[in-house]
Amino acid sequence: MFGYVLANASSLSPEEKRTYKEHYCGLCRVLRERYGQKAIMALSYDMVFLEMVLSDLTDADEAKGVERCIPHPVKEHGYTVTQFTAYAADMQMLLGYYSVLDKVKDEGKGKAEERKMRELLPTLEAKHPRVASVLKSGLEEIGKKEKEGCRDAEAMALGFGSMLGEVFVYDDSSFFRDDLRSLGCELGRFIYLLDAWCDRKKDAKEGAYNPLPEGIDEESMRSMLLDAAAAASTAFERLPLDQHVFILRNILYSGIWSRFKEGGRR
Repeated sequence: MFGYVLANASSLSPEEKRTYKEHYCGLCRVLRERYGQKAIMALSYDMVFLEMVLSDLTDADEAKGVERCIPHPVKEHGYTVTQFTAYAADMQMLLGYYSVLDKVKDEGKGKAEERKMRELLPTLEAKHPRVASVLKSGLEEIGKKEKEGCRDAEAMALGFGSMLGEVFVYDDSSFFRDDLRSLGCELGRFIYLLDAWCDRKKDAKEGAYNPLPEGIDEESMRSMLLDAAAAASTAFERLPLDQHVFILRNILYSGIWSRFKEGGRR
């Protein structure tokens, strides 16, 4: 259910593309350092967005460097790491675990990967008890409603959004916690609805659960997504961002719509 929160690269300047890629490579680097080479399989641009929002919001210091890595062994490339990169890496692994667990439950695939990632849970839950607790209880509730065949897409999307809202709150005592929580929640709503739209044909063919009303048309879907995107944008614009604001706006106003504009193709 991840991989939707990415930039529209065609609308970024060369400098913005480089900055964006360096933050992605920084997250990749920290994932490898903390969790091993295979952890990069969980990497997505979704958590790059989170890291850049938090870093910009707090004017965090940036550590820059160049390296070669296994995915890119020939040419050196730059990377950027901030104090929030480690947090984004932890959230990537937490969300990645539950994504794999969901795949095991739905398709019976990824059991070995799930067992391996499960070993990390005690450490992650101890470091981030609030977020881990919300994710666990929230996903259990979503799973329960899916088994019941709930077709209230908005309610299901809000449940998922509430979980992502907690992920966006790095510090629950922060002055900006409410806007960060709203940004994450509404972005989560958008992700859940768009994922359901992209999967609708496959789910229908396989007889799998999908929360969208049967036969929903593109305009109705667009309206639902616009509501979530507009609410996310409202929360985003209340945050005093400046350093990466153009990249982040590109993601929020254009990039997240890429899959929908492609007709929901995966």
